[in-house]
Amino acid sequence: MLVAILGAPTSSGNRGVLALGASLSSLILNAHPDARIVLLNGQQQPTPLQIQHRGNRISIPVIGYRLSPKAPLRDQLLWIAAMSLVYRLLPVPALRKRITDSVPWIKALSECDIAGDVRGGDSFSDIYGIKRFVFGFIAAATVLLVHGKLVQFPQTYGPYKSLLSRILARILLKNSTTIVARDKHSREVASSLAGSAKQVKLSPDVAFSLEAVRPSRIALDPPEDSIPSGEIIGINVNGLMYNGGYTRSNMFGLKLDYPEYLREVVSSLARVSDCRIWLVPHTYAPIGDVESDNAACATLRASLPPEVAVRVSIVSAEYDQHEIKGVIGHCGFFVGSRMHSCIAALSQGIPCVGVAYSGKFLGVFESVGAGDWVIDGREVSTSEAVSRTTALFVDRAKTREELAPQAASAKAALAEIFGSLVRNEQTVS
Repeated sequence: MLVAILGAPTSSGNRGVLALGASLSSLILNAHPDARIVLLNGQQQPTPLQIQHRGNRISIPVIGYRLSPKAPLRDQLLWIAAMSLVYRLLPVPALRKRITDSVPWIKALSECDIAGDVRGGDSFSDIYGIKRFVFGFIAAATVLLVHGKLVQFPQTYGPYKSLLSRILARILLKNSTTIVARDKHSREVASSLAGSAKQVKLSPDVAFSLEAVRPSRIALDPPEDSIPSGEIIGINVNGLMYNGGYTRSNMFGLKLDYPEYLREVVSSLARVSDCRIWLVPHTYAPIGDVESDNAACATLRASLPPEVAVRVSIVSAEYDQHEIKGVIGHCGFFVGSRMHSCIAALSQGIPCVGVAYSGKFLGVFESVGAGDWVIDGREVSTSEAVSRTTALFVDRAKTREELAPQAASAKAALAEIFGSLVRNEQTVS
C-alpha cells in the first residue's frame, strides 16, 4: 500500500510541522506495517524526513513542488496543476503515461492507494494569509484530479476571514472521503462547510503519538555537566509571537504583551520555587528571522534581572522533533506558545500551560481534559496571564495525576482511528 501525505514539510525549522509528518507516518505504519509512504509538499529542497518508529530510524521520501519560475517545469505547482487537469480530462492511457513519466508528483498520486492532506496542522485556514491558503488548495486539488479521492487528516479547520477561503475550503471538504478534526469547534466548522452528508470525525492531534528520544546529553547555554537533580521548569518562547507575527505589528491581535509576560512569568516562577528554568526553542531560524525561537530565547534571557537570569538556561542544540520531545520530557512543568511544544509535554503527562495566539490551542488541550490550562493571549491582560500561570504551577501535582491516563487514552484513540481509516480507505479504493 502506498500512502501520499500532503502538507507535512520536512525542511522546516519548525519542529511542530516535522512532528506531524513523523507522527502520521508512524500511525500509518502501525496500522499497515508494509505501507510505503511518500510526502508531497511545497519546499525548495525535498529532503527526506527521518523518523523514529518502534526504535528504528526510517527515511520517508519527499516530492516537492516549487513556485519559482526558475525551477524545472516538472516541479512547478502551476504546471503540475495544469498537467493534473489534462490527466483528468483526457483519459488516454498513452497520454497519461507520458504525464506520469515526466511529472513525479502526478506519478505518485496515480499510484497511491490513499492520499491525505494535513496542511501543517493549522493551515486549512487563512490566518497566515490568503496566498498560502490558495497554494494549499491548488496542491490538494491535484489529488482530486489525479487520484480522485482525498482524506483530510486530523487538523484544525478555519477560521476564514475571506469569502474566497470559505468557498475553496467547502470545495475540498465536500470532495473528501474522510474528514478528521482535532478539536470539537473545528469539527463544527468543517461540518458546516462539508454539509450534512459528510461525517466529520474527531481525533486527538497526531503528535500525541510521536515517539520521544532523550538525547544522551542536553546542550545548554550556559553549559551544565549534568541534568539538574531537582525539578525543571520548561518555557517555550515563540519567536513569531515575540516579534509580533509576520507583520511585526501584533498580527495575532494579542491583548497581553508577550515579551513582558515572559519576563514577568519567569521572574514569578523563580520567586515561588527553587527550580531551574530552561528556555526551549521549538522552531529554529537564523538570528533576525521573525520565526526564530532560539533568537527570542536569547533576547528574553538578556532582559531578565541578573538574580533571575542566573537560574535560566537555554536549550542550545537544534534537536529533531523526537529529541526535542525527549528534552521536554525532563521537565516537571511546562509553559508553551508553540502548540506542538505543548503537545510534547501533555503527551508525556507533564502539566502544561498553553499561551495561545489562536483558537486551536483550546480544542487540543480539551482533548486531554486540560482546557483550563489554556491562557488565550487575545483575551487576557499580561498581569492576568502571569497570575494564572503561577497559580497553575502551584497546583501542578493534582493535574499531573489526572493527565497521565488522559494522554494514554489519546494515544489509544489515535491507533484506533488510523486503523479504521486505513481499512476504510482501502475498501473505498
